[in-house]
Amino acid sequence: MSSSLTIAASGMNGSALRIEASASNVANARSNGPVPQTPPDRPVPRSDDPRSVYQPVDVVQVSTGSGTAARMSERLPAYELRYQPDAPFADARGMVAAPNVDYTREIADQAASVAAFKANAKVFSTASEMARTVIDMKT
Repeated sequence: MSSSLTIAASGMNGSALRIEASASNVANARSNGPVPQTPPDRPVPRSDDPRSVYQPVDVVQVSTGSGTAARMSERLPAYELRYQPDAPFADARGMVAAPNVDYTREIADQAASVAAFKANAKVFSTASEMARTVIDMKT
């Protein structure tokens, strides 16, 4: 595959991963849980307890020699304390842990990801058209 196609494909994959991360954050934004033993500036430990607070994710995308590489990473701070004394898992102070998810940020991330995906798709399309033109010129 030509370098422009490789670069565009890696950008499209990164954008798709950003949409996946944001969708997960939005879907779990109201997944409050008991206050974890770890402070908010540390990732929430994985737990089989369905009541545990959701650990939001971000995507880290870095430039490589042939495009970009993207991976999910835990968002920090992971949660914030909210007063919800009627929750069955509230602590003695009436506090619960709420995922650090801001809908405005998620919408902006989704819009930027869609725009980046479209731009990379256009690069992919243009590179393919250029390759077809070159092949047509030789025949």
